[in-house]
Amino acid sequence: MSPSLFQILAAFGISAGAASLATPLVRGLALRWGHVSLPVHDRWHSRPVPFLGGIAIIIGFAAGLTMVDRWAPIAPLLLCSGLMALLGIVDDFSRLRPLTKLIGQMLITGLLLILVSPPAITGSIIADQLLAFTWIVGITNAFNLLDNMDGLSAGVAAIAGVGYLGLMLSGPGSALTVPFAAFVGAAAGFLVYNFSPASIFMGDGGSFFLGSFLGGAWLWLAPTEPRGINTTVVPMLILLVPIFDTAFVTYTRRRAGRSALVGGRDHTSHRLVALGVSERTAVLTLYALASAGALLAIGLGRLPIGPTLAGVFLYAMVVVTIGILLASTTEPSGDSEATTPPPLISDIAQRRRIYEVLADTGLLAIAYYAAFRLRFQGADFDVFFPPFVRSLPIVIGLQVAGLYLAGKYRQFYRSVSAAELGTLIKGLAMGLAASVLFVLFVFRFERFSRGVFIIDALVAWFFLVGARAITSGVDSYLRKVRVRGRRVLVYGAGKGGTLLVREILQNASAGLQPIGFIDDDPQKQRMRVEGIPVLGDRDSLATIVMRHDIAEIVISIRDLDPSQLTELLQECQRLQITLRRMRFSIDEVRPPTIVRRNQAS
Repeated sequence: MSPSLFQILAAFGISAGAASLATPLVRGLALRWGHVSLPVHDRWHSRPVPFLGGIAIIIGFAAGLTMVDRWAPIAPLLLCSGLMALLGIVDDFSRLRPLTKLIGQMLITGLLLILVSPPAITGSIIADQLLAFTWIVGITNAFNLLDNMDGLSAGVAAIAGVGYLGLMLSGPGSALTVPFAAFVGAAAGFLVYNFSPASIFMGDGGSFFLGSFLGGAWLWLAPTEPRGINTTVVPMLILLVPIFDTAFVTYTRRRAGRSALVGGRDHTSHRLVALGVSERTAVLTLYALASAGALLAIGLGRLPIGPTLAGVFLYAMVVVTIGILLASTTEPSGDSEATTPPPLISDIAQRRRIYEVLADTGLLAIAYYAAFRLRFQGADFDVFFPPFVRSLPIVIGLQVAGLYLAGKYRQFYRSVSAAELGTLIKGLAMGLAASVLFVLFVFRFERFSRGVFIIDALVAWFFLVGARAITSGVDSYLRKVRVRGRRVLVYGAGKGGTLLVREILQNASAGLQPIGFIDDDPQKQRMRVEGIPVLGDRDSLATIVMRHDIAEIVISIRDLDPSQLTELLQECQRLQITLRRMRFSIDEVRPPTIVRRNQAS
């Protein structure tokens, strides 16, 4: 019997309320008992914070379980996640050795797999047992590692719980529906106090409970899913953020010659902050990534498989891109700022063209498949699908070759320019022509459609231009957030202003932060140049300086009239701000002059 909507909402509300009431009480006890996390060099927080919040999460969860009707089906999961929480709480009080904690996690996971059979994934009982064992222990420790920034672990756990709830509510239902509603409520109630700036941490008791419950729950949910891809892909999509963070930290620490078990400020959240974003923005970015994975997991198996798989593939490309960008970012230091500015996506693509080629290959493959799906529906799909599969590798290869011959992989772009758009048109046209000729001579166009190639060209154009627009937007944002220094206005929004802003954004050592342009041309008002807005004209200079706390004005116009320059200087003196002027010169390099001194004989 499926639980009612009232039970689900009541479980969520009771848990959220109980957790939000228990958290301040637990915080007070932690402060009285002296259980406070002190700042250390390899941890992110910079002030003492109590860390027994996991107890409040468990209290809230237990309160929500009062709405459960049937206890027997879920008792093994509740028992083992409770034992995991107890192990974490013991560690919070007495600081167990890492190996001791790992052995305890393994014993508890082994007990769970004695009580509950693992899902049939490989067809081999032994292999399925090993996979389930590794999954539960791994996810438990993944949430423990993810607890590295205010609100991150609790928020991602709540999102994952909502993803699981979405699966159960859109499917045949599960005995875990009410417990998961309580789980989400408890995490959300605690998150009120744990989000930045956190007044309490969850500790190992909280992270062990969240991870073990989410990892172990799949033993109950997997049998309700079709065997095959959904059994493995769905949980990985829901829990991708902790999985990605654990894999990323393990790889980067091994590459740096450090143990993966030693803490550090090198998690995905820390590297996002190193890019120049705020701590809250970094956490919200990972929330968005987790939410996208949960939505795709819910859609997989319930929506048409073609569009859903295309979405999963695009999502995977985004995650890989983020991983490459973060791996190229210097680990943030608590003592001083990074000596080198964080890289841009365009910088990485310029240095390693293989990344750009692989990204284009993936986008072109999705575009070709999308064109095929749009052209053929119903029974026609089964008829025309086999030749599509046979032609896919060579067609994509010819399209990438067309982009290469057109010169796309020799361009360096900072924004989507007319030159780049022209190169894309030329490259796609060459690839389309070569693909049509190949299909004509090899397959005689039997069970092929010319309409597929026309649709493919349009979709591929949309994908490639969209990818470059997104890349340019991200790069523009990163340039602005990583620049620190005196707030400046640029006088002149023409070509000189564009050149000046690019240099300021690229050269963080200049110590200038461009806030906007002023320009007397009415047609340039409210425009954006390199992502920087034109704020007004000379007449509104005083208002702009006061509103935006401007410290300097930099003139980008080379041939500014001397009288205008004098007036501008007088205005800056009145406003007590500095006036600078951009200079550009090409000087001959001469050999150094050697001065010889006469030596007394």
